[in-house]
Amino acid sequence: MGYHEWHDRPGYYKDISRHFDPKARLLDVGCGTAWLAEEFSDYVGVDTAEDVVTSAAAKGIDVRLASKDGSLPFADSSFDGVILKDVLEHLPDPVAMVREVRRVLRPGGRVFASSPDAQRWVWNDYTHLRPYTRIAMRRLWADQGMTVEKVSYECVAPGTGIVSGLTRRKQRPVPFVLAAHLPIVRRNVWILATRPGDHAAPSS
Repeated sequence: MGYHEWHDRPGYYKDISRHFDPKARLLDVGCGTAWLAEEFSDYVGVDTAEDVVTSAAAKGIDVRLASKDGSLPFADSSFDGVILKDVLEHLPDPVAMVREVRRVLRPGGRVFASSPDAQRWVWNDYTHLRPYTRIAMRRLWADQGMTVEKVSYECVAPGTGIVSGLTRRKQRPVPFVLAAHLPIVRRNVWILATRPGDHAAPSS
């Protein structure tokens, strides 16, 4: 199994997609298998892996090859929403990426981002460069001119996605939601933030 297959569609996928209208023009940064394309009618993914782009094209999914310098190949104010699921921890310059996300978002556009909390398990993944705390995540986006709506934890203990999928909850079951606030539980930090502006993007 390749690296991207480890991060295929999770059983709790609505915890991610519920923040956006299904008709919103959505950019999925670091899209991997591009499973979010099933949730949005106007979907574009980007990834630095050429095999990801090739695989998506074979499925008729619009995925573009992204530059490894963090720049995004889109015009200013191109999207209603941007998702960065488990992306920032891989980047040598996360500030540059956040600035790019702000640039391609329309005024009022929303971003969802998640990354591993500052826990020991983070370093089991050889591609991780840094973990995040809630304070660090908030400051990263606020310092680049984004309005932070919410910062919280999400449980990513082994089996979370399997249980969510088997129970068809599409969101993490309540025990997992509550467990995320215990510092001994394996978790991610997630954030919702908006680009300031007069025109709100469609959201659920």
